Amino acid sequence: MTEIPSSSYTLTPELDRPLKVAEVALRNDDICAERYTSEAYSQKEWQNVWMKTWNVAGMAYHVAEPGETITMNLGKESIICVRGDDDVIRAFYNSCPHRGTRITEEGESFVNQFSCPYHGWQFDLKGVNILAPNDEDFPQGSPCGKARLKEIQCRDLFGFIWINMDPEAKSLEDFLGKVIVTDLESYNIPATIRVLNMTADSPCNWKIITDNFNEAYHVQVLHPGLIPYIEANYKACQFDTLPEGHNRGWFPSHNPSILQEGEEVAEHLAEIMRQWSLDPDAFYGKKNHTKIRHALQKAKRELGEEKGYKHYQNYASYQFTDYVIYNIFPNTVMSIGPDGVQLLRPRPHPSGDPQRCLFDHWWMVHPIKGIKTTPSPAGGPDLPVKDCEYEHVMYGEKSLGTTADEDLSIAKMQQEGLNSSGFQGFYLPHQERRVQHFHEVLNDYMSTE
Repeated sequence: MTEIPSSSYTLTPELDRPLKVAEVALRNDDICAERYTSEAYSQKEWQNVWMKTWNVAGMAYHVAEPGETITMNLGKESIICVRGDDDVIRAFYNSCPHRGTRITEEGESFVNQFSCPYHGWQFDLKGVNILAPNDEDFPQGSPCGKARLKEIQCRDLFGFIWINMDPEAKSLEDFLGKVIVTDLESYNIPATIRVLNMTADSPCNWKIITDNFNEAYHVQVLHPGLIPYIEANYKACQFDTLPEGHNRGWFPSHNPSILQEGEEVAEHLAEIMRQWSLDPDAFYGKKNHTKIRHALQKAKRELGEEKGYKHYQNYASYQFTDYVIYNIFPNTVMSIGPDGVQLLRPRPHPSGDPQRCLFDHWWMVHPIKGIKTTPSPAGGPDLPVKDCEYEHVMYGEKSLGTTADEDLSIAKMQQEGLNSSGFQGFYLPHQERRVQHFHEVLNDYMSTE
């Protein structure tokens, strides 16, 4: 397969897989247990990684109008994002300049101004103090018009609000790089609606979940239910390590994996085929299974517009059927298929405990005329295609979906194993090179002063 420089990357309609970009050379750094267990490592990681990188704060449509606000918690920090009366979106630390009290709670809301619940200081949508009780009593002069919330970098891109606490950080586009920017632009994510928004308090370090989504080696063992639908043989997939520090995995889908046994087309796949006027019986037998994917691509390209799938208009052939996982350093994972985006994101735990994290599971779908519900990736009944309520659960209290539950169950066991004196370091196959690349990028961040 011919590799190209990432700077030459583009998408064209006929592509049957993502263009293969030149991969980053790996150093084969050792991966120690301390990065998953040590409080000292976690504290340094906060300064060197989380304070320096771009992270998703929320959905852009939640701050479409002046006064609409997103408050996002990340580790020990809380960040307020708000659209001002001047139509500019700004982000501020959620800390009152009087005595540090948090001003808002996590989630989405609307405000005309911010008001500190402790002493009633008020701030306009630009973060400037506009009222302080007894403002004549301050020896240093009234805080009105002078004191302000501390602002950080904030961007609206691909339907998300992104924040960065480093005032010297490179632009979001430069941070993401051409491959990810080009791909995400083609999916028309700003037109999606978030129909699932769950967070699970989980008993593992955030990097264990990040590692999990940086490899597919575990799929054939941990997720056998995916094999009738998604390719699980690494030789038929594509993995990319990108120069900006991110990774990408491509998985041919809407056809049984090479590892699937039997001649039947699984009912879940057969149902999708019938939706696109394809007869599953015509594809009976393993020799015909490989034809399903291309038949679906052709049918979706021809029938998509009349069925209301307007987001298909910019798709390359592979995007009609396949799943691509984008591992955006450090922790943002987007698993994108033809009709939706899963955001699977571990965050450092607000307690500072390196052996716990918060795991976010979002599902964003394109609204299609006449279709009022979508299958839930968290299990249970189908979800209405409308903006959803937020759910926070403790691990084990409620399902996050079959696949996510399987991932979290093994994450707990891995965290326990990493605390063992018998841990000898990672022993990785080549197909897990995205894991190695992630940790070498992490090492580079951790080595800066």
